[in-house]
Amino acid sequence: MTPEMFDSVEAYNAAHPTSPFPADPRARNVLRGYRAAMQGVTDDVTGSDSTASLTVDFLPGGAPWPDEADRVGAVVASRWGEGPVYVLADGVSLRAAWQAVLDAWPTHLSEVRAALQSVDRVTA
Repeated sequence: MTPEMFDSVEAYNAAHPTSPFPADPRARNVLRGYRAAMQGVTDDVTGSDSTASLTVDFLPGGAPWPDEADRVGAVVASRWGEGPVYVLADGVSLRAAWQAVLDAWPTHLSEVRAALQSVDRVTA
């Protein structure tokens, strides 16, 4: 199944106002996200461009640092903070999602999605 896709950061933000990407591209570039050793994650899922390198971001605010409180939000993949934006998980603990991705150390989008299968949605 292909992840939910938004053509732009603005479209994603309109649909996910509680887990937004920062509006400013510079602010998006400093989010603590997963970049597969700065090579990017290979898109082998969406069929849009298998050579595309993607970043995995944890929204809102990036993956929490160890001394920060956990947040509930979305895990998305994009072309380095630009559209399209693919929603890989929503309503999850960002700390648990970050740890699952780090433990798997994926290089392909399918591997990121598989790692996130172990992360439960947080219910209020």
